[in-house]
Amino acid sequence: MRVMSYNILCGGQAHVNGTDRLADILTVATSAAPDILALQEANHFDRPEVADRFAKALGLPFHALSVARAYEDGERYHVAVFTRYHIVMDHNFSENRFQSAAQSLMLNTPLGRISLVNLHLHASNEAKRLQEITTVLAYQKQFPCQIVLGDFNAVSRKDPYPPGQSEFEPLTLVTDKMSGRLTDLFGDVPGGPHWTHPSRAVADHDRKVPRRIDYIYASPDLAARAANPSVLRTKATHRASDHFPIIVDFD
Repeated sequence: MRVMSYNILCGGQAHVNGTDRLADILTVATSAAPDILALQEANHFDRPEVADRFAKALGLPFHALSVARAYEDGERYHVAVFTRYHIVMDHNFSENRFQSAAQSLMLNTPLGRISLVNLHLHASNEAKRLQEITTVLAYQKQFPCQIVLGDFNAVSRKDPYPPGQSEFEPLTLVTDKMSGRLTDLFGDVPGGPHWTHPSRAVADHDRKVPRRIDYIYASPDLAARAANPSVLRTKATHRASDHFPIIVDFD
C-alpha cells in the first residue's frame, strides 16, 4: 500500500506564478502510483470536474474533500484524499477551528481498517498549530491503527537548521506532541534530513531555507510495516509546487 502526501500550491492555479501547474501535478502523482493520495492546498477541488479529472487519471475511484474557510484573498485551501479503498467514515473537523482544513477518514485497506488524517496546519503561528493538532489528536485517540499526514508547517528537533536564520522560529511544540503519540516515518531514516520545502517553483512567498514541514506519522503497528520513505525531488516536482511530495510504502 503506497501512501503519498502532497501540498500542491494553491491547487495548481495559474494566478500564483502565471503557470497552470495542474497537469504537472497530475504527472507527478500518476508517476508515483499511490494507493492513497492526500493533497493539501486543493483549491478549487470542490468543483466536480477538477476532482473527477484527478480520480480518473489516477485510477483512484474514491475521494473526499474537507472544505476550508476563505482567506482574506478569497482563496480556500481545502484538503482532499483520493484512494482505491472504500471510505467507510468521513469526519471533517469544524472549519472555525482551522486556518485551512483537516479530515479524518476510515478506509478499508488490505492491511485492515485504517484511520487516515489529512491536515494542513496554521501557516505562521505555532500556538495556533498546537491548538489545531490538539483537536485532531483528541479525536484520533479512539483509533488504534492510524496514519496522520500532511503539511504541518512545523519543524522537528530531529532536523538541523542554520543558527540565526530568521525565516521562521525553530519551534517544535507540534512535532514534539506528535512524537509522543505516533512515529515520524522520516525522522530517523538514513540520508536525511529529508527537506520538503521550498522547491525552485515560483510561489507566493520568498522562503529560501530548506525545511521539513511535510510529515507522515503512523501508529506503532503500521510504523513497523513502513518501508521506502522518500521525498520526490525531480525536475517535474520542482515545477509543480513549492513543496516536494512524500511517499511511504506499507507491506
